Amino acid sequence: MAQKLKIGIIGAGGIARGPHINGWKQVADAEVVAVCDISKGAAESMAREHGIPNVFTDFRELVKLTEIDAVDICTPNRVHTPAVLAAFARRKHVLCEKPLAVTVREVKQMQAAAARARKLLMTAQHQRFSGISTAVKQFIATHPIGEVYHARVHAVRRNLLPTNPGFIDPALSGGGPCMDIGVHALDLAMWLMDSPMPVRVSGRMMTNFAMGHDIPGAWGDWDRKLFGVEDFASGFVHFENGATMVLEASWLQHQQEKEDMSCRLFGRKGGVSWPAGHYSSAANGALFDAAIQAHHVQSAHAEEIKAFAHAVRTGGPSPVPVDQTIKVIAILEGIMRSSERGGREVALNLRNGK
Repeated sequence: MAQKLKIGIIGAGGIARGPHINGWKQVADAEVVAVCDISKGAAESMAREHGIPNVFTDFRELVKLTEIDAVDICTPNRVHTPAVLAAFARRKHVLCEKPLAVTVREVKQMQAAAARARKLLMTAQHQRFSGISTAVKQFIATHPIGEVYHARVHAVRRNLLPTNPGFIDPALSGGGPCMDIGVHALDLAMWLMDSPMPVRVSGRMMTNFAMGHDIPGAWGDWDRKLFGVEDFASGFVHFENGATMVLEASWLQHQQEKEDMSCRLFGRKGGVSWPAGHYSSAANGALFDAAIQAHHVQSAHAEEIKAFAHAVRTGGPSPVPVDQTIKVIAILEGIMRSSERGGREVALNLRNGK
């Protein structure tokens, strides 16, 4: 593959028009040659702004372009699965925004399709590629924190509820903050923990504020008739190795911070926090702390896209392995299933192929 990688972007919303198209511009040997959106005006506007020659309103037509090597999927969550499967049917590599899907069954469908097509599948979990994330990961590798017995994961906001229907209409999103931002902090924590196997999950999802007017949205008002997802979710996870995890995700709640996207890992030899970059431990009867210095990274999204392009070029493994994504989605889906059952614990049974 000596010539430039030819890329098609599916979805012309904010994530595509901002981080993704700008990320692709930083890949010297890649070129975006097609864009698709159900809104022809949005697709045409993006094409004019960035000099993209081909415009589509149906992703099934975009993936038919023989010149395209890979697609970058930036659609609402529920469109991910059909778009990914259509791309693999046409033997394209796939980078897809998070969450890859809202059920484990769909992720496994994608995994099987990727294997049949012998093409790369990568979830766009850009938080893994930030300067502090790579620094914490490297620090843990060189300064072991011992067996991680518990993790605390937060993706909580005070009044940052997205107003776009793609986030609040369950027919498009498949979930609220748990799937939208919870997936970020959860994936990061799981990656830092070396992706342990989750076995049991309990959780609750609720709508506390989104149907009222007590908390004003920082991004404007939203359609309460269309709103059909949770605005808060919490979960408790048991792992096969005995570790546990608490996860909280919200768009609206009474807290001092505008947003707290973080995780803390508690190990038997030390603990780390992200993105604060704190390390705490003890030795010889004394407590001590250290600061983890972030690597210089201009854009985590750009680094993510560069990693995908490099893997496509070299035939390397996916920078975000699908087996790891399956565990993340299993936890999020498990929280949803548990909440539907009144908070009762559910078994995940991933080792049994379920």
